[in-house]
Amino acid sequence: MKNLFLFFLLNISFTAVYGQITDPDESLKQARTLAFEGKKEESIVLLNQIVEKYPNYVDVRMFLANVYTWNKQYNKAREVYEYLISKDEKNKEYWTGIIKNEYYADNLVKAMTYCFQGLNVYPLDPEITILKAKVQNAQSKPFEALKTTKDYLKENPKDSLVKAYQSSLKNDIATNTISISTGLDVFSDVFDPMRYYYLSYAKETNKGTVVARYNLNKKFETYGSQFEIDAYPSLGKGMYAYLNLGYSKSFIFPDWRYGAQIYRNLPKAFDASIGFRTLRFGKNNVNIYTGSLGKYFGNSYVFFVPYLIPSDEGWSKSGSFTYRKYGANEDQYFGIRVSAGFSPEINRFGTDVLTNKIISLKAQSINLAYNFKVKNNRNLIGTNLGLEHQESIFDPGIYYWITSLRCSYSLSY
Repeated sequence: MKNLFLFFLLNISFTAVYGQITDPDESLKQARTLAFEGKKEESIVLLNQIVEKYPNYVDVRMFLANVYTWNKQYNKAREVYEYLISKDEKNKEYWTGIIKNEYYADNLVKAMTYCFQGLNVYPLDPEITILKAKVQNAQSKPFEALKTTKDYLKENPKDSLVKAYQSSLKNDIATNTISISTGLDVFSDVFDPMRYYYLSYAKETNKGTVVARYNLNKKFETYGSQFEIDAYPSLGKGMYAYLNLGYSKSFIFPDWRYGAQIYRNLPKAFDASIGFRTLRFGKNNVNIYTGSLGKYFGNSYVFFVPYLIPSDEGWSKSGSFTYRKYGANEDQYFGIRVSAGFSPEINRFGTDVLTNKIISLKAQSINLAYNFKVKNNRNLIGTNLGLEHQESIFDPGIYYWITSLRCSYSLSY
């Protein structure tokens, strides 16, 4: 309210003094002087008055967008930049300006969208290329940032600006991540609480990421452990794979689990994947076919994941729908997931006693997730709260409630 009142008073005073603007160039000089003296609100009022009287004076709009960014009014700056781009998408200053605005606002997913759009207009521009690499690095994707600079330098090997940024990037890459997690499921009936722990180490390489993980769970008053390895190899532009292998001697885990999935970026901010998981209990296998279809809307992402399981009783069908609102990078987000159906890929039991029966079980759940940084992007805390209504694995037709809580911490270095 105080800021709104101040803006109102400033507008009245500037209307009185500058209301009869006859020389827009001189008024722009005055607005620049005000902004560089730190009087950003006064400058904004004057610039808006010039725009109102001279709507086609694009230099005024461009400087107005800059002042909005300096004043951390990122949404208003975006509106001005998008207007300018709609009038002239060939002006490179508009693209670099809007990318920087989203970068400073920590809207990195949106910034990356503008990077791709800008590079469609200027495919080999060094400034937009560097901005794209900076956004990727801020998203904790240092090797993608390096690849961006390498791809550019293949075409322009003598470009000193991109070379200099690539050199600084190599000196500041965090390629290792250690993560710990703990979780708890509380049942409304039948079962005692189940506890979950894991410790993982991830290594980023120029071929992709490799993760080694140790899982320790307590179910049915029994502790059991499992070792897993995940890999995310790059398959070229816009494609990567997920590979998984796990082993356990405990009955609360599958003896073996393995899986693979291929992810592909699609036009218009869509992406999709297809893959499978196999859980082996003794001599029995549970095969799960899965995939995903997602779309980005600025800093938001929605995606659907189905699970299909064949058996002698027919096909089990389950799936989840997730919405995420990203922060500085894809590790930092608020998310909501709703799901229906029962899949042993995510079930809590792990026993093979009723492998052929669990596919017909019913379940509905909702999960809230919030991942946020501490101090910098190298310290990440994750939280997850869930509620599930699930049919009993031992007494089909009887339902109980499960309340779950997960917490994790990751350190990158």
